[in-house]
Amino acid sequence: MKKLNNFLSTMLPLPMSNIDTDQIMPKQFLKRVERSGYGQYLFHDWKKEEGFPLNNPAYSNAKVLLAGTNFGTGSSREHAPWGLQDWGFDAIISSKFADIFKLNSINIGLVPIETTEENMDILFDKVNSNSKVEINISINEKKVICEELEFEFVIDNFSQNRILNGIDKIDISLDYSNMIEEFKENRSTWMPRLTD
Repeated sequence: MKKLNNFLSTMLPLPMSNIDTDQIMPKQFLKRVERSGYGQYLFHDWKKEEGFPLNNPAYSNAKVLLAGTNFGTGSSREHAPWGLQDWGFDAIISSKFADIFKLNSINIGLVPIETTEENMDILFDKVNSNSKVEINISINEKKVICEELEFEFVIDNFSQNRILNGIDKIDISLDYSNMIEEFKENRSTWMPRLTD
């Protein structure tokens, strides 16, 4: 997982509510367990429409996705945030995320930022008026700045630390490898054991 702190980016607007994971990453692309290579399948069916925002070169370098409310609803497929991150997004801003999607995103260092509907309307207006408008996101300060708009977002300290330091769940487990080995060595002989 890459480290992420302060970054400046343009935004890609997707002002649709209740976008589910089946649309973000359709089921026919869930045949692999690697986390890379899913960007090309992101919003596969919707990208067939010429006017879909991901097809617009004006947003090709955007690392921030602006989404309508209740983003990531539906089935709990990890492949949806994998595809968003593989496309190039580092953060998604919405007024509401589905809980499992939010957790799956944090687990890979894709930052889900919740804010008010009013702030979302301002951000959508800004990017619709100027596709090059930039947004500054600080994970360390839990703050977003876009021109005169400034707001804080909520992320628990544990998740914030993981994103700042690029620590995934495997890294956390490896921190306890000595304790795990000690537990294995001191385990009672009558208890079941894993074979090598």
